[in-house]
Amino acid sequence: MYRIESATILTPQNGLNIYRGRTEDSITLTEIRGQDPMDVGIKYGADELLAATLKKRRGKGMILMGNLGDPYNKWESELGLTRKTLMVIENFDHGVCINTHQSTITRDLDVLSGIAAKTKCIVDINIPTFDENKLERLDGSDTMSVHERLELIKTLLGRGIDVVVNVSPIVPYVTDDKESILYMIETLSEYGVRYIDFLDFRMNIQKAVRDFFYTEYKKRFPEEYERYMTDGNKDGELLAVNRGELISEAGKLCKSKKMMYDTRQIRLWSRQYENKTVGTQLSLFDI
Repeated sequence: MYRIESATILTPQNGLNIYRGRTEDSITLTEIRGQDPMDVGIKYGADELLAATLKKRRGKGMILMGNLGDPYNKWESELGLTRKTLMVIENFDHGVCINTHQSTITRDLDVLSGIAAKTKCIVDINIPTFDENKLERLDGSDTMSVHERLELIKTLLGRGIDVVVNVSPIVPYVTDDKESILYMIETLSEYGVRYIDFLDFRMNIQKAVRDFFYTEYKKRFPEEYERYMTDGNKDGELLAVNRGELISEAGKLCKSKKMMYDTRQIRLWSRQYENKTVGTQLSLFDI
């Protein structure tokens, strides 16, 4: 664990990362500091810094949390930095889009519901597969199971909080089975999910963490890795097998279920601030 020293709290795109680094045994990570892939950086005083930043702003906006480290990792239970920061966001009437793998987020349903009453409150939940065994090998045993993620979705939607399901990571021969993906769409639609992001059925792996990913891919899914290697691929971009067919079939089903699925549209929608206290804005998109 290390302290992140910074005079700023938000990126130019309103990204906010209290924690940086891999906080569970996931097959993917965004960076490695030194030689330890589990070394986590913490930005202490994030709530105070955010409050000072938002106080100077005239307009409202969406704040994006968790793209470099899970806001509800094991350290959060002790430090409570995510909760304090969400309270600042609520107090200043900004919206939030937060990504997590952990059920600890239910601790903050009161704050999240408060934000959702005034503007958008979005929770991004990754569900790469409905196969529990594969999910554990992808994300580690200390994250939510498929069942727990579905129950969390039900809870969040029941409190008026929007949910985006990210079908990620897409790992060839592991999470790109067409029938499984179509079944996932059907099930999520029944749960009331309106936004599902396939990330175009591709995954970019940064050069700094590429060796780590392929080592873990081979260790966790040896047979699938060998099949992938026979395709002659080992660069920074992973594409689903039969990607074109997947895009077509998944897109048709999502349209029939009136679910937004295009990555670009979902990103635009999640960044569009909405003031619910003065009437409902027209949607940017006609789904």
